[in-house]
Amino acid sequence: MPPKPPYKMIMDFLKEELKIRYSPGDKIPSENELAKMFGVSRMTARKAVERLVNEGLLVRIPGIGTFVSEVSKLSKDTITYVGVAIGNVSDVRGQTMVSEITKTLRSFSAYAIFTDVGKEFSEDLERKLSYLMEEGISGLIMSPVSGLEKSIIFKKFLEKIPVVFIDRTISGFENIPVVESNNYHGGYLLGEHLREVHNAKKALFITEENTSMSSVRERYEGFKKGFKRHVDILELDRVEDLKENLPKVLKAERYDSLFFCHDLLTLSGMFILLRNGYRIPEDIKVVSFDDRIVTKYAFPKITTVRQNFVEMGKVAALFLIKLLRKEKIPKSEHIPVELIIRESCGCSFST
Repeated sequence: MPPKPPYKMIMDFLKEELKIRYSPGDKIPSENELAKMFGVSRMTARKAVERLVNEGLLVRIPGIGTFVSEVSKLSKDTITYVGVAIGNVSDVRGQTMVSEITKTLRSFSAYAIFTDVGKEFSEDLERKLSYLMEEGISGLIMSPVSGLEKSIIFKKFLEKIPVVFIDRTISGFENIPVVESNNYHGGYLLGEHLREVHNAKKALFITEENTSMSSVRERYEGFKKGFKRHVDILELDRVEDLKENLPKVLKAERYDSLFFCHDLLTLSGMFILLRNGYRIPEDIKVVSFDDRIVTKYAFPKITTVRQNFVEMGKVAALFLIKLLRKEKIPKSEHIPVELIIRESCGCSFST
């Protein structure tokens, strides 16, 4: 059996101390003190403490310290733990969903254990799902990844506990309830705007995520419906492939509009366009999806679709709580989106 990661050793130590030494309200050793005790970095100690904070066993008070919560004295059998497996937990989108999931679960005395699952199946994903299984979670909220059908651990979860997908669903798992943005309507709004306001005639949809993902597929289908014309697709393996492939495609076909599947891809694409002499929006119009904060500081400012990640996290947590209570829930919930018009599409004003 492989040795435990250092942060896990610290977690196990603190959990044992909570049982025999500390009472609710007691202050635990600082991250620096824990790091010295175990001969590890402060970051490792912080990771252990943050996991226990997320589980509800500890409470952090900024500028004062970390304290034992009331939950710590409950037996594990009385606590509901929920696994939350989301890609890119560290970015604003992921943090927003995670924060609302945590808040909503705690209002029902349930506690989240987080892990970042990335974008596609890997051995690392299996290890992270195994960790959640070892923690004895009662349910799972997950943003599915490409190739998830290869995961043995995920299939075991489906046999034992309720699962809710968040942000998207994936081919082969349509029976799992999902909470996602109304991606189809968002795509439709973009296509309709380009057609009606800017008289666009030929558009290209660009993604580095597989179209088997519901969010990607629905954005494309909605955009095509609003555009009322055929829309070509440029499907990449990686964002990095855009540098080589986009100029080639634009030389072969005369597109007047580009729809990048999400904002980070859009930023890369706009940089490549500008380096290759294209003016935005004079030569080619650009639209996007997500409304990350950087979109209103780009040049030109990016026309995009705003997602409500707060509501998405809240509803996903409520869905799982209802499943744990054996209550019925809808098969899916589509969170409303909003068209944010800025300059990259050709409009002279921005919001």
